Amino acid sequence: MKRIVFISSLFLISINLIGQNNVNPNLFGFRTSLAFIFFDIQDSVFINNVKSVSPNVLSFPGGFGNFYHLEGAGYGLKLDEIEKHHKKSKRKTVSKLNKFIATKNDTDNYIYDFIEMVKVTGSSVLYNANITSSSPEEVLQVIKLFADSNVTLLGVELGGELSNRSYAHFMNIERYISLSKLYSKSIKKVYKDLPVAVVSAPNNRGLQKLTDWNNKLAKEDYYDAIIIHPYAKVLKGKDVAGKMLTVIPEGTGDADAYSIYKDRAVKYISSDFNLEISKYNKTFSNKKIWMTEWNLQMSPVTGNSLLQALFVSHQLIELASLQESNIDIATFHNLAGRTISGSMLMRRNKETNKNASFNSMRIVKELFRDSLFLVHKSEIKKDCFEYCFMLEDGNKKLYYWINWTEKPINSDLILTGKKSEYFGDNLFDKNLANKKLQYNLKTYVNSEVILKPYSITLFEVINH
Repeated sequence: MKRIVFISSLFLISINLIGQNNVNPNLFGFRTSLAFIFFDIQDSVFINNVKSVSPNVLSFPGGFGNFYHLEGAGYGLKLDEIEKHHKKSKRKTVSKLNKFIATKNDTDNYIYDFIEMVKVTGSSVLYNANITSSSPEEVLQVIKLFADSNVTLLGVELGGELSNRSYAHFMNIERYISLSKLYSKSIKKVYKDLPVAVVSAPNNRGLQKLTDWNNKLAKEDYYDAIIIHPYAKVLKGKDVAGKMLTVIPEGTGDADAYSIYKDRAVKYISSDFNLEISKYNKTFSNKKIWMTEWNLQMSPVTGNSLLQALFVSHQLIELASLQESNIDIATFHNLAGRTISGSMLMRRNKETNKNASFNSMRIVKELFRDSLFLVHKSEIKKDCFEYCFMLEDGNKKLYYWINWTEKPINSDLILTGKKSEYFGDNLFDKNLANKKLQYNLKTYVNSEVILKPYSITLFEVINH
């Protein structure tokens, strides 16, 4: 039997009595990282693409945030600091980036481009402070600049990924606590109510050093939230800091391999991620969590694939559906830049290109525009998930489906409203010039909702 959707006042009352939480708009955010090196804020094509995603939160600077300076062109990076704290390969990278900045004749600091982007998009700001090579006074200057620019600053990250082994030669938990406490006190002295967050260590590695980092940090009380960077690992091989260094081939072909990756992606969203969060909550006594980077683990194998597009949209919708969640802020890695696996927008052949996650984010953004709350969620068929969200007054409902399967699925609903869908023939299809991935937007009246294979679908129902 088909389900024809209508909303009665009695149904509304029963839903409201459940007391479900509204969707947190600050979960729909993006790191900007190296976006301003590869894109021009004055480029109307680029900025219109950013506006079409409608980010609620933008993070700055990201990437080389541990070495950002307010003074200097671009990100104010200093080669001597990079050389002191990193291997020669990192110095080579920074040298190339600085030369690229000089070639573009970018003499101003990119924070001003960032502020302009924030104002154009109406986003709030998350600031990743350099506590390794700056000073508390410089960090306060940056915060004052945001305040004077009349943008909303949600909080300050005290460093980025400083528990990683790439920083182990000069950073340990004792030094990190000392440094972050110093910066926190300096910030709180001037901006009493501005939240600050500290760098937690990954809790899914099974390494005693990382466990000790979190256990010692959990005993402190000078911060408001912890920072985590969860990356779902769907490939086998050697990985570090969210990036696959080597990949072990699996399956007998692309379709077989991606079926394996799909099973891991769904398992991560359905269970592994929640176990990871539960472990953090146990260690840090349910402290607020800022997910300031998240994605599939980066690899050209899954980068810019339909698999990645479905993963990021499903993960965001699932995040929005969590009840009584202490995940306060989330910023996807990454808005725009140079990595095919990390960036939604890339520069290829001097043109702006949209990676696979771009259109899936355009569909998911509707969930974070209004004050919606979860009505229900379920797995209507194996590997096909349905979510329904609604405005408190009942005048709007959003139905989302993620169909991970190779078959079309009848949702058994008959709806009137606007339908958006994004899909492809294979999970391994890429969003390249041949346009294998398809994005459709159309209005329907009393229509059956048939979900295409390998798709994300949104049906927006408006009641007047």
